[in-house]
Amino acid sequence: MSSRVEFAFLEAKRATAASKVIEMRSTAIEKSELVLRGLEECRGITRRYGTSFYFATQFFPRETREGIYAVYAFARIPDEIVDDPGTTTRSERVGRLEEWRQTWLEAMSVGGSDDAVMAAIVYAFRKYEIPVEDGEAFLRSMFMDEDKKTYANYAELEEYMYGSAGVIGLMVTRIVGFSTPEAFPHAIKLGYAFQLTNFLRDIKEDWDELGRVYMPQDELARFGLDTADLGRKRFDDRFVEFMKFQIERNKQVYREAFPGIKMLNWRGRLAVKISYVLYKAILGEIERAGYNVYKGRVRTDLPKKIKLSIRALAGVYE
Repeated sequence: MSSRVEFAFLEAKRATAASKVIEMRSTAIEKSELVLRGLEECRGITRRYGTSFYFATQFFPRETREGIYAVYAFARIPDEIVDDPGTTTRSERVGRLEEWRQTWLEAMSVGGSDDAVMAAIVYAFRKYEIPVEDGEAFLRSMFMDEDKKTYANYAELEEYMYGSAGVIGLMVTRIVGFSTPEAFPHAIKLGYAFQLTNFLRDIKEDWDELGRVYMPQDELARFGLDTADLGRKRFDDRFVEFMKFQIERNKQVYREAFPGIKMLNWRGRLAVKISYVLYKAILGEIERAGYNVYKGRVRTDLPKKIKLSIRALAGVYE
């Protein structure tokens, strides 16, 4: 168990161990008209940017969906700030990100905001007792994107992923509800699994549009590759073997994450299972494309999503 995962587990043990306790506490927090409007705007953000994720959220109960949408908006807005190199300078992006962080922290401090989306985000954080520290961890990784373009090894990458994806898994677990704090380390792993899948699918876009390489440098070197090869879109046997190695590890992270799903509130398990199979299926699409992620962004179409969802409902996850 990595230090980050172990820390999250210990923190979770100090928190409530039963999802129904969280749900009982949450009933005291009312939705204002502003929050309702903000939740709808958060839904629109999720639908626009997270097609596979949005599809899976439709299997959550309505109250859970609203919390998920708010957390997605919390993550997406800062992500869009740092992923906007074409229209702003680095200093402008960092300034906008810090401004957004301070606005969020102030809203959390006073318990609300005049901005509908921010009001919805604060509502979700308070309703589900999401620690401010988890939000700060996410934002640290967003700031890291402005200063760090490559990662020497997997340990460095995992440090980034804890903030960019692991804590999102923790947030979602609190929203869905859980029966034991042992769900939290698995939630972090599932965040890592989703993030790694995105990294593999988006090698070309991350380089071309953002100048970033999320592939560990030492692992590239192990297969006779380097960052320049990714920039040149070098596709040969070395790259294929490199991708096979990455996909196998990614699949292993999915396997390590899976036991945590049964620890979630039963009403939310199906949607998480569907998210699991839809994201994992992207790895299969990469394999079917002959590992050539330079040809175009692989994705699962709607009929495939429906087929995979039915299989998840039947208990088939591979």
